[in-house]
Formats: sequence, structure tokens, C-alpha cells
Amino acid sequence: MNALLALGLFNRGEDGAPPAKWLLSTLTWYTITVSPRWNQLVFISDAPDNVTRYLVPHGDSTPRLPGMRLRAIHDYRTYALEHVPTGARLVVTSRLDGKLQGVREGSHFDFRTLDDPLDSVEERQLADVPPIGDAAQTLLAGMAARMSMTDPKGRWATGNWYWDPLRRDDGRGRDDDSDPRRRLWGAGDEWEAQWTGLPYPEDVAAALTDPMVGISGARLAKSERAYDVTFGDSVLKIHI
Repeated sequence: MNALLALGLFNRGEDGAPPAKWLLSTLTWYTITVSPRWNQLVFISDAPDNVTRYLVPHGDSTPRLPGMRLRAIHDYRTYALEHVPTGARLVVTSRLDGKLQGVREGSHFDFRTLDDPLDSVEERQLADVPPIGDAAQTLLAGMAARMSMTDPKGRWATGNWYWDPLRRDDGRGRDDDSDPRRRLWGAGDEWEAQWTGLPYPEDVAAALTDPMVGISGARLAKSERAYDVTFGDSVLKIHI
């Protein structure tokens, strides 16, 4: 699920791969604290209702993350979700601790629930995604999980992919793109990422390979035009 989230979040515009049509990239304009837990992913936001609307299909065939469903609605504007194709769970909440407390019924939105099977549109959306190797899944999932990280020593920051928490002004102009283009695509063990605007490519590469919070075993190599993040037999080429 986290790898599919990355494909939805980091494809945008005419240059984007097919998951750009899921419209998940809009979430990178929200301030979301991404908190991976051992059994689920948690999105903490002061706008959980809106965030959930971009994740769960509702009404007719509005493009969202294909196969995502509402499990329950809890107190403190907390939504418990499940991705049916993978069985993975995601929580969207305004609670800073990310915990599930209380249960209430009903919603202002016609979210699809676990009683709703995948429709033909969702099946085609998933079929458009090429096979992803096991190690590559970890790399792609790592991008989604590190979408909102800042190194406490001020060496890198990913800033929800729309702002620079370190407020750098180094003349590279990464923060003046109000309509960024993004493409994250590949197959098997070979994937490539390229985008305009924030974050800095080297910051994403650093987040994935940081000795404290990076993917354990991931390695970083830099060439003139790209950062190659390798993990096992897989490689994610981040273009500069």
C-alpha cells in the first residue's frame, strides 16, 4: 500500500505516469505528519476530513487510491481505513498521538466501505501499475513514509513536498514552482523519480539513506545527473 501511495503522491501533471490520474498529489499541499507504525501508517493532519476524501473513493467513480476503503470513524475526527488489495491499514486523524478512541457512525461523505468491492475502474487503475520487486517496494514505500521529515541537524528536509522547513535561499530556485511536475515510474527492480520544485533531490536521497531514520541497508551513490539509492537488487534513480 505504501508503495502505491508513493506512486499516487509523486506523479503529477502531463509528465506524470498513470497514477497521476488518482489525484493523490493534491495531498502534498496539505501539512501532514506521516507516522509509520508497526502495523499501520498514520497521517496526522488538522484537516483529516479533506485528506480522507483524497484517499477513499466516494460517490461515483471519483479517482482516489484504488481499493482504499473506510473501516470506521472514531472520535477526534479520526478515520480508520483499509486498503483491500493489500490488507494494509491507514489512519487519518487530527489526534497528535494517532490513537483510535471511541467509535461514531455516519459521515458527511459517501465513502466506500469494506462492503463495496473493487469496481472496474479501480481494477484498471491497479492493472496499469507494473510489477514492483520486493526491495523496490521498500524504496517506494520509504518515499511516502518520509514525505514530511526534517533532519534535526538541519542537513535535509522533505517538507511535505511543497515547502522548505530549513528556509534555504541558495539561488537554485527550487521553491518558486507553483505548478510542479512529477514522475515516479519504472518496473521490477528499476525505478526513476524526477520532479520540479521542492523538495531538493538530494534531500529525498538523504532521507532514504540517513543512518538513523533511513532504510536500513540502503546505499547512496551520486553521479553528475542523479542520485542512485540502492537497496538489495533494486535501484531508485533520483534525477537532479
